[in-house]
Amino acid sequence: MQAAQLRQFIYAGIVGDAFGVPVEFKARGTYQVTQMTGNGTWDQPRGSWSDDSAMTLALIDNLTTDGNYADLFEKFQAYMMWGAYTPRDVMFDIGKTCAHAIRNRFINQLPPTACGDASEFANGNGALMRLAPLAVVLQAEPDLTTRLQVTADYTKLTHRHPRAILGSYLYLECLHAMLNGASLAEALVQVSASLSLTLRHAPDVLAEWSYYAPYLTPTIGTWSVDQIKSTAYVVDTFGAALWCTAKAQSIREAIVLAANLGGDTDTIATIAASWTAIRYPLQAVPAEWQAELLNHELLNKLIEPFVTKYADK
Repeated sequence: MQAAQLRQFIYAGIVGDAFGVPVEFKARGTYQVTQMTGNGTWDQPRGSWSDDSAMTLALIDNLTTDGNYADLFEKFQAYMMWGAYTPRDVMFDIGKTCAHAIRNRFINQLPPTACGDASEFANGNGALMRLAPLAVVLQAEPDLTTRLQVTADYTKLTHRHPRAILGSYLYLECLHAMLNGASLAEALVQVSASLSLTLRHAPDVLAEWSYYAPYLTPTIGTWSVDQIKSTAYVVDTFGAALWCTAKAQSIREAIVLAANLGGDTDTIATIAASWTAIRYPLQAVPAEWQAELLNHELLNKLIEPFVTKYADK
């Protein structure tokens, strides 16, 4: 990925997040948003991003500096306790499962990949929301087994149930296929085939396949919005973000679609915007929305070294 494209990929997710923050948890059909707004659900200024982007930025920082999983947890703790990686040094949102994992690490002293909750009732989207940059790092890795192991480990930091792990596999493997030239439709077919075969060696993960299978169709973009659920449940978030990506003809449209679904709008918009930026690599994030993000100094400080390190030379 060229530097400009990589930069837009990262910014797309952050813009999507900030766009969705003010309308998070609102009921679908009770509002309509077409431009960046402020206040709303969390009473934050326009251009504020949430835990989605803060934890993504922590991952970017860790990948840039070759940090390990323990180092990443230090960054997650800095976010939760002191507002690191936020636009105003204020942490206003963190998921219960992510917070529990951070406490597992620093209070219970668990190994990093044992900190995530393995309960079926802890299948939120708190891992899926932050993993997009990992697809860039793994783009040149040809071995599927290696990619899946890395993806699983990063997911398990906060979410250890096989359903959450499978969601991360599907998302990052679709991004991997698209980064290597596949269309969205081709990626869905390729990933379904490769994972269903490879995961025979991981029956606990394969057993979760039926939860995602309905969404893994190249025609998902033709579905009615009434067929899409937009909760923080990882399967719903995956399906909603994929629907926005398949339906949208631009990054702008994907963000607007996601933000107007109601429910977990910031996370769905984050993932949909990131995914759509890969689908349309020559498109730019709407300049006026990117300009409205807060704390460009912090964003540049974290994003530019990552771009320098991982963009195609």
